[in-house]
Amino acid sequence: MNITTLQTLSPLPVLPITDLADIPREGYMVYILIHNEDDVLVVGHGKYNRARVICDDQDRTTSGHIKAMKVRCAHLFGIGEFSRFVIPCESKTEAKELEGKLHSKIGGNTLPPSAEIQQKLWEGIATDSPEAMVLNIALHSAFDGLYDLKRWRKKGILTDDVWNPIASKLGLQV
Repeated sequence: MNITTLQTLSPLPVLPITDLADIPREGYMVYILIHNEDDVLVVGHGKYNRARVICDDQDRTTSGHIKAMKVRCAHLFGIGEFSRFVIPCESKTEAKELEGKLHSKIGGNTLPPSAEIQQKLWEGIATDSPEAMVLNIALHSAFDGLYDLKRWRKKGILTDDVWNPIASKLGLQV
């Protein structure tokens, strides 16, 4: 998936993004993150604060975004290149409609990472362990799995023996 392909699917101009400064600060948009030209990680709509997720990496996460954990896992365990795009829209309605159209054509609406990335994520974690259960819940969070994990730790829900392997694997700190 490249800008030419995206442009054929969008009636509006598609802008390539290299860093946060390239994302428009005003207005609604559709934002897209692709890994290795074939794994569409994120297709979403919203304003700048939501679109920032496409620029997340190993050091930066967008708190409160449902796809933040998926994007972090892709950066930690995925090998290859990431492509980022935005499509500025006139209104929220236009952005939402275009997002829906793109979902039906290219995907980008699932929570768990690809099988390849999940395999690397699960390495060293016993499938029947408390760590596996907590990590699986976070991967399927309806909010932001990274935020959930950090909050559970702060509240004392996750003990050292559960938190430490997960935090180490995901590079998290509280």
